[in-house]
Amino acid sequence: MTTFSPVADTTPYARLSREAIPTGEYFRTRTPAGTLPLTPQQQRTNYEKLAAVSSRPHTAPDHDLTPIRCMTIRPPWSDLIALEDDQVAKRIENRVWTTRWRGTLLIHAGSEVDLQALTLDAVRETLDGYELVRGAVVAIADLTGIHADDGACTPWSQEGCFHWELAQVQRLTTPVPARGAQRLWKPTQKLLREIAYTNPYLSGRLAAVKAA
Repeated sequence: MTTFSPVADTTPYARLSREAIPTGEYFRTRTPAGTLPLTPQQQRTNYEKLAAVSSRPHTAPDHDLTPIRCMTIRPPWSDLIALEDDQVAKRIENRVWTTRWRGTLLIHAGSEVDLQALTLDAVRETLDGYELVRGAVVAIADLTGIHADDGACTPWSQEGCFHWELAQVQRLTTPVPARGAQRLWKPTQKLLREIAYTNPYLSGRLAAVKAA
């Protein structure tokens, strides 16, 4: 039985264990004076055990070589990925789990906004005047690699997470509403047709993926 270092709230832990939230920021330990962050060693241990939990079967398992997947990410992080200016955009997605899969990845904006992220100066400055998109596919990218925490490899990298490397990001000028799911999930053919129809400049890229 896997034993984790104590956390302050079982609800965030339950969400983390299902990889619904990509960060480990909720790890806290209770003390008589209140909650305190875990030690680096405790956090590292928890990350490693969560990675083991993430090896369980999920919507699109690693042995399924479907060349296109979708990932639901909470705004404003999804909006930061959708930006096409590589100098300011988010090109690392932080997750506590990893995968062997590589390919074309649709970026789906979840319906729940990360309100804490909206208080960060870097987020506010980068998305100044940008209207958040919720509950829709907002971009298409290539997942080219995943590496373990190597520090601040980009301004958006988070300590203690696997860093998912995104490239060739194209924003959908017309976001396509869709219902999200946990982990990597398979877009339906109907969703792919709607994306190509409303964003015809992406039709060739999507057709090439489906033909692969």
